[in-house]
Amino acid sequence: MTTAGSVERKVWTEAELQALPEDGYLHEVVAGDLVTSPKNNPYHGDICAELSMALRTFAKARQLGAVWDSSTGFWMSNRNCRAPDVSFVSRERLQALGFKRQARNFFPGAPDLAVEILSPNNTRTEINERLRDFFASGTQIAWVINPDTESVEVCHAPDQRNLIGPGADLDGEHLLPGFRYPIADLFKGWDWD
Repeated sequence: MTTAGSVERKVWTEAELQALPEDGYLHEVVAGDLVTSPKNNPYHGDICAELSMALRTFAKARQLGAVWDSSTGFWMSNRNCRAPDVSFVSRERLQALGFKRQARNFFPGAPDLAVEILSPNNTRTEINERLRDFFASGTQIAWVINPDTESVEVCHAPDQRNLIGPGADLDGEHLLPGFRYPIADLFKGWDWD
C-alpha cells in the first residue's frame, strides 16, 4: 500500500538484473534503486586480474573454495545486490548451500572475502556502505585496495580496520591459510617496462 507522500520502491528480481543490457556499466541494486557505475580503467583491471589469478590459483590447488570477479552478483541480507571486484567463498559454505559451479543465480549472501579496489569515483561513504552490507551478510574479511597510496585496508568488521602499506603482505588468514601476497606486487609495472 502506498500512502500519500510515499513512493513505492521497485523490487528488482534476479531475472531483471541478469537481463540488463551490456551497456558499458556495472549494475548493482542499493536500497531498491538500480545503481550504475562506469567500467574501470586498465590499471584497476590489472590489479583485479593479478589478485584474482593469485587467489584462484591458491584456492583451486587446495580445494578451498571459489574465487570470482566483479561480474558476480551477491544478494545481501537487506536485498542489496553487490558485486565486489574480487570475491572468495569457502568450499564449506558452497557445499552447505548446495551451490554448484554451474549455478546461474546470484550468490545468497556476501563472500567470505570481499575485495574492493578503489576507483576515482568511489567515495568513503559508498565504501563504508558496501562494507556494512558485506559484513552484515557474511563477509569475514574485506580488503580495500587504494592504488593511489599503494596501501590496503584490511577489515574484519566495518569498524575494525588496519591500514597496511607496500612493505606488507596480504594474508589469507583462516579463510585461505598460507596465502600471502606482497602488496607492492599489486602496483609494480609490467616486466617489460
